Amino acid sequence: MNLLHHDQPCQSSGSSPIAIVAIYPRDHRPPHVHVEFRDGSRCTVEIESLKVSGTIRPAARLASATAWIEANPAMLLATWKEIVR
Repeated sequence: MNLLHHDQPCQSSGSSPIAIVAIYPRDHRPPHVHVEFRDGSRCTVEIESLKVSGTIRPAARLASATAWIEANPAMLLATWKEIVR
C-alpha cells in the first residue's frame, strides 16, 4: 500500500500497489483518505470510523486498504494534521 501526500510517496510496501492511499492539502473534514485503484476506481475512507464513501466493486477489493488504514491511524492522522490546513 502506498501513502501519498502532496503527490509525493511517503510510505511504500511494494513496487506495484493495488491501490494508492492519498491525503490532499486543503481537503474537507472529517479526516479521511482517498483510496485510488489502478483501474481508476476510487473512494474515500474516514480515518477514525473507517466509513467508506463511494462504491468499489467488488467490495472485497477494498479489504487490504481498509486493513492498512485501520492499522495506521496515528500516522494517517498526523499526516492529515500536517498537510490539511
